[in-house]
Amino acid sequence: MSLESYVTGLMKNPHPSGKDRLVLSILESLEGIYLSQVTKKQKAAASHALNAGIPVISVGNITAGGTGKTPCIIRLAELLTEAGYHPAIISRGYRSGLEKQGGIVSDGKEILVSQQMAGDEPYMMALKLPSVPILVGKDRIVSAERARRLGADLLLLDDGFQYWKLQRDRDLILLDATNPFGYDHALPRGLLREPLSALKRAALFIITKSDQVEPSKIEEIKKRLEKLAPGIPVTTSCHSPAKAVPYDDWKSRYHEGPLSLMKGKRAYLMSGIGNPAAFAETAREAGFIPVGEMAFDDHHSYTEEDIRKCDSEALSSGADCIVITEKDAVKMMKLQSIHESEVPFYVLEIEMTFPEGLTLLEKQWEDL
Repeated sequence: MSLESYVTGLMKNPHPSGKDRLVLSILESLEGIYLSQVTKKQKAAASHALNAGIPVISVGNITAGGTGKTPCIIRLAELLTEAGYHPAIISRGYRSGLEKQGGIVSDGKEILVSQQMAGDEPYMMALKLPSVPILVGKDRIVSAERARRLGADLLLLDDGFQYWKLQRDRDLILLDATNPFGYDHALPRGLLREPLSALKRAALFIITKSDQVEPSKIEEIKKRLEKLAPGIPVTTSCHSPAKAVPYDDWKSRYHEGPLSLMKGKRAYLMSGIGNPAAFAETAREAGFIPVGEMAFDDHHSYTEEDIRKCDSEALSSGADCIVITEKDAVKMMKLQSIHESEVPFYVLEIEMTFPEGLTLLEKQWEDL
């Protein structure tokens, strides 16, 4: 068992004993130090936060880990464009080649850098949003100014709830329905990045993965949010399959692939994500019939041999196609063997949907 798995197990355990209790007490001491530093840093940065000169909508979360920020940012950019805005997305580009010096991934006309320089998520956003400028860099003040020069009249700040150096007009906070409050402890004892009192800064709460829990659980989350941050509106969202796009089309920014054409197709699944079982369920929801899978660890770096082995196993299983996630598709951009595969590759695109409608979301920019 890895250290990460062990600590996560402790977070989930309501009744630890023996050595586990001792470890938790140490983690709680570190939690106190962490929270004091975060609170001090937030107050100092917020007191000197700069104005971007154009409206800023931040999309973030209060817990560590994924809550669906990327599909949310993409959907917001689409809605804002439809509403007549010219949004730009600014992201840190964590572990990308441009993270330190910063740069423009897409100017809203063409992609200007490689996937390695952009980072996986920013590059994926650039592929899906051809008319929206995408900028990355640790210094998002610089990115904001670059975005303005590109003609942006509104900024979407990716993972921005803890970026206090830039003023924002709206903070949209995403909470994973399966673990919304990070085990009620801050890092490293739990998953909270800030104390729960920080939720009062929100303009809107979006509960993600709402279809993965019972309706009663959603109501419990809403009631607790009302106690923690009274009067702040709440809406729900789901991650739903949207299209199945042939890989070469997807790579060329041509996003057409009705799911109706895929219904009943035998699919071999290939992924390197944290939850391959969830991907398999999404593939079934899209109409595919999974006949096999090749699942790698999260953040896997794909090789030509991986693709050739997948093609061989897909052939043996009688698959009509090989289905991959968008996250994995980005990591395969430079691999030639994917174009030589006997079994065609398809990218299963996911979109964020809002079962309760878009009214609360659209109100966030009505008076900006």
